Amino acid sequence: MRKLKKYDVIAGKIANDNTNATITAYMAGVFGEVGTKAADDICISLLLPERLQNQFCFRTDSALRSLAFVESEQVWR
Repeated sequence: MRKLKKYDVIAGKIANDNTNATITAYMAGVFGEVGTKAADDICISLLLPERLQNQFCFRTDSALRSLAFVESEQVWR
C-alpha cells in the first residue's frame, strides 16, 4: 500500500451486491462441481470486471479541489 501513497486519485472496480451471491453459489456447487473448469468459467464470467462499477478514492485536498459540480437529479420524493 505504500506505493499508492504517491497518488492523488486511485480508481478501481468495486464489488457489487451480486459478488457475494455469486461466490456463495459457486461454493455451494450451483455452477457444477467446485474447481472444475465449467464451474470456474461460469463463476468467473459473472465476476468479470466489466460488470462491476468504478470507484474513486480522492486522497488529497488537491484532488478534491479538481472536482466541479455539474448537475444533480432527484431520483425519489
